[in-house]
Amino acid sequence: MKKLTKFLIYVNSIKDSDRTLTNRIADIIREKGGTVSVASGDQDTKGGSVRPDLIEDKEAVIVLGGDGTMLRAAHTTSKYKLPLTGINLGTVGFLAETDFSRAGELIDRLMSGDYKMLEKMVLKGSISRMDSKITEADQNSDDKERSESADNSSSDIEENSYTAINDIVIYRDGKLRIIMLNIFVNGQFFETYKADGVIISTPTGSTAYNLSAGGPLVSPMARNIILTPIAPHSLTGKSFVFADTDRISIEVVEKSKNEGSSALVSYDGYKDVSMTESCKCDISVMDETVKFISVSDRNFYDVLRSKLGS
Repeated sequence: MKKLTKFLIYVNSIKDSDRTLTNRIADIIREKGGTVSVASGDQDTKGGSVRPDLIEDKEAVIVLGGDGTMLRAAHTTSKYKLPLTGINLGTVGFLAETDFSRAGELIDRLMSGDYKMLEKMVLKGSISRMDSKITEADQNSDDKERSESADNSSSDIEENSYTAINDIVIYRDGKLRIIMLNIFVNGQFFETYKADGVIISTPTGSTAYNLSAGGPLVSPMARNIILTPIAPHSLTGKSFVFADTDRISIEVVEKSKNEGSSALVSYDGYKDVSMTESCKCDISVMDETVKFISVSDRNFYDVLRSKLGS
């Protein structure tokens, strides 16, 4: 593989607040003749992307943090299509390649070209409705504006599309009551769930929220879509594994004329978008992948046993 010498270090500023660990990694790279710049989470991002001056000439991203930091780094550097690798500063750390004690070995392997490139599938979720544009939940447009927009709806469907490496989660919005979700596969009705929500995950994401909700573990080298209900109000609410060519559509069901239904759609746990009974979320696998660098000789099943075994 190509010898890598130009790196961006993307660090979780909470886990390394004084940059002691970051500076040690940067020093190792410079001592070996490489160049490095540092991005500290949200502090060095603008418009959802890392500042261009920090990343434009780089060949790879080294992430310091846990799985959440790995996902955020992947999203904020995505337009540059750089491969990522991680040094775990979190707890379980399925996405990170190694821990800090072996950081020097990781850098040696990257700079000598002794590594593997793994491509992981990415989901796209597009939310649409027949009235106004969907807004991010934290913008909190009021109910009056929403109802007026619905009354003046046109036949044009406007979409907001986002991507997910781990999962797309549709869950109840606030109130302690279940929501009803209709599931369609390739345009055909499949199932109705009464639950706290549903998780649609990639194989990479099967070890995350999907696992906690009782979903199946799937090899990250597979290409499948996994759907798992969250706390289903049913004796038969099971997970399903679909092909990567399947297209999943999910609609919020209106409970009654006097009781509206709403949900939030979360992409990899950090971007929430509102969804009401007038909305649907179409989910499919993207043609593009995200690249992760691996130097480990251990396979997925060894890692799984060591991190989750008793």
